[in-house]
Amino acid sequence: MADLKTPSMMLVSQEEYEDERRLCCFNIQQKRAKNMSTKLQNSRFFGSSHGWVMVLDERADPYLLNPFSYARIRLPPKETFPHILGVSKGYDNQHFIVDYWYEGLVVRRQLSIKELQCGLVIKGVLSSDPSRNMNSYKVIVIYGYESKLAFFNYRDSSWTDLDGNHGPYSDIMWHNNQLFALSDKGSIEVWDFENPRSMKTMVIQPFFPGKSWRSTEGLYSSRCYLVESSGELLLVVRYVGEFVGHDGVPVYEADLLTDEDTHPLVCPYRTLQFHVYKLSFIKNKWVEVDGLEDRALFVGGNHSMSISALDFPECKKNSIYFTDDYLERINEDYLYGGHDLGVFSLEDSSVEPFYPCDSERIEPPPIWLVPTPCVVIN
Repeated sequence: MADLKTPSMMLVSQEEYEDERRLCCFNIQQKRAKNMSTKLQNSRFFGSSHGWVMVLDERADPYLLNPFSYARIRLPPKETFPHILGVSKGYDNQHFIVDYWYEGLVVRRQLSIKELQCGLVIKGVLSSDPSRNMNSYKVIVIYGYESKLAFFNYRDSSWTDLDGNHGPYSDIMWHNNQLFALSDKGSIEVWDFENPRSMKTMVIQPFFPGKSWRSTEGLYSSRCYLVESSGELLLVVRYVGEFVGHDGVPVYEADLLTDEDTHPLVCPYRTLQFHVYKLSFIKNKWVEVDGLEDRALFVGGNHSMSISALDFPECKKNSIYFTDDYLERINEDYLYGGHDLGVFSLEDSSVEPFYPCDSERIEPPPIWLVPTPCVVIN
């Protein structure tokens, strides 16, 4: 079985082979994409961790895929998620009728496969590599429109709700056999999975810093990630311009229409800035950091990771590599989506492309696969 030697980006080739699309691996070091034998059709990545990619298939049922050994592990189906009451076929093979709980009410909606895939699971992480020990790994996910938490043990037949009190959740991270869950308000809940009942061991509510970018409503949105880096717990805040022109300047949606042309300009969303904070346990607050020294961070739909550019010289130090995980808007236009990827320099706040692409549309959105042994654990 081949091992992951360097950070790579997993995506589906835009070319068809015998009416099938294949998994493609873009290697940062070689700066080229390699088509793999695995075939994927109408699928979506919802996580990557410990060398495995988490996939929702063409029916929105989840499984684990090792892109190098081609091993697949089926996970409990969509019908077993805590909020799902029932799923049936819609009026064609491209739609499902879904009954689910939302804010204490039963909702019935007809959803396309893309809508179901984006709304079912937001993100997932693995506790360990299943290929090393099939009898101990766990899968933890942020699921549903309310962004709650659920987990799966290797011998379970369904997903178990993890009763968090500070949701909705924006990111999850596995570290030292514990789950760290970041809420939208900046608090962190910690669960110890060594305990059979998955006992919550800690709730951290540090002061969450605000930035002037957030006050400009309509121009930007933000996304947050938890990253362990050299023994520090980092909060990475990503700022996305909602409508960005070719000059890199965000504009208001209303400005896309003119008196002469009633067809709106195509100004896709783009990541423009990152801010990084480390958690001060003594002061109980997030403290902004100026740089990452020799570290490079990888964020997006993957298990957020930090690596040393000294160990991986093909990666730029003091930088953040990112892929598109804007699920709320990723399917709103046929001209773009999945396109928001690049490398951000904390030194000069610049964003550079790393992947050559002829189109603004990359479907499904790519995801990072990062070697886990390189992570420093203190």
